[in-house]
Amino acid sequence: MDVNVTSRFGELENLYTFLVDDLADRRTDQLPFLYSPMWPITILMVYFGAVHIWVPKFMENRKPYDLKNIMIGYNLAQVVACYAIIRHFFKYGWTFEYLYTCKLPDYSTDSAAIGFMYGSYFNYAIKTLELVETVLFALRKKQNQISFLHVYHHACTFAIAWIFAKYVGGSMLTYTIIVNSTVHMFMYSYYLMAIFSKQLPFKLNAMKKFITVFQIVQLMSILVNIGFAMRESCSLPRVYLSIYLPYMVILLWMFFSFYYKTYRKNAKRVTNEKDSSDLVIRKQK
Repeated sequence: MDVNVTSRFGELENLYTFLVDDLADRRTDQLPFLYSPMWPITILMVYFGAVHIWVPKFMENRKPYDLKNIMIGYNLAQVVACYAIIRHFFKYGWTFEYLYTCKLPDYSTDSAAIGFMYGSYFNYAIKTLELVETVLFALRKKQNQISFLHVYHHACTFAIAWIFAKYVGGSMLTYTIIVNSTVHMFMYSYYLMAIFSKQLPFKLNAMKKFITVFQIVQLMSILVNIGFAMRESCSLPRVYLSIYLPYMVILLWMFFSFYYKTYRKNAKRVTNEKDSSDLVIRKQK
């Protein structure tokens, strides 16, 4: 083999070792589906293939599956998991000071540090489970729910959760996990109630808008948290922040666009249609 080729392979091997071993939180080496970057890459490839190619092709000439019981179990599991992860972090010392106080990752074997590490890994596991949601939509032929925002959000959140669990495992950025889990408790509770909407004594339409607003407020608060983390006096990993910040800005813009198109623009359209109808009625009179 050519000396230059061998040298390049050696450089790539050293770079891989540096990225995967040297920079990582070595306490997580034995945790399943976390050590190698091939895990998230493979999972995302299967995810994209399933929701955009294989499942739609499989369902092309089939009726939508009735997955009511599975959806009930999935939504209930998400609510319980979100509650459990919030309780876990509070158990190991998390407070709301993590929103604005510079808290660095603790890579020691202290019980609180280990607790935060496992909490971050648990968050990664939850984000992996969330990918199943899109596949269920595809099996039910709910293509309108498989939007670019939905797929982008789930894929990027999963990838960032893997990075955070492998390299950070704690710090003030765990604020995202807490606030996101809180929002998801409300969101999946809404999805669970929506399954029984006909049996409920109230309508859920207003709650849907509330959850969207709640998500936007959540994203804005996360940007505030990132802003505090980027202070010169706070030495959090800048590489992670440089990945995280653009993602959150794009996601916030996408949620604002979704809110405007879904609620503001549709409201204006309904108002204009009503005004036109009233005008026609007055002319007829």
